[in-house]
Amino acid sequence: MMLVDSNILEKYFNKMYRPLCLYALNITESYDDSEDIVQQIFVELLEKAVTGSLEVGEMKYYLYTVVRNRAVKHVKRSHEKISIENAMYLTDENAVSISVEEEALVWDWIDALPAERRNIFLMAKQQGMKYKEIAMQLNISVKTVEGQMGKALKTLRDKAIKIYLFFFG
Repeated sequence: MMLVDSNILEKYFNKMYRPLCLYALNITESYDDSEDIVQQIFVELLEKAVTGSLEVGEMKYYLYTVVRNRAVKHVKRSHEKISIENAMYLTDENAVSISVEEEALVWDWIDALPAERRNIFLMAKQQGMKYKEIAMQLNISVKTVEGQMGKALKTLRDKAIKIYLFFFG
């Protein structure tokens, strides 16, 4: 753990402000809201740093996590639903690069799924298997595969990042 002072925080603000705003923008879909969220986080962190009570392990990861959580709360509060059904399917020519932090978050969310659901999800999305193939391999019904996939997608949708983009990019 590292004790963060206002000088270190200012360096992170200068370096990370725009990337954090863009990260929040992916969730909130509003540039003004994303800027407000990031600015508020830095104000709160500065208040803690001035009192000497800001201790963080990996600052960059911490910032992305806090921004994600705040952005998700903002979206939920404003009743805006980020719809996986409306997510854009990306092709090679317009694929978006995903940062290491975003990829780590995605895998954390996937790892948090129940074992059977995670296995079915990865077989479908990572290995590209059809539901019927998954059902035959796991000796379960296609309806069970569909149900587990629906629950996995709902769980991941509720995490608020457009995870669908990650798997179809």
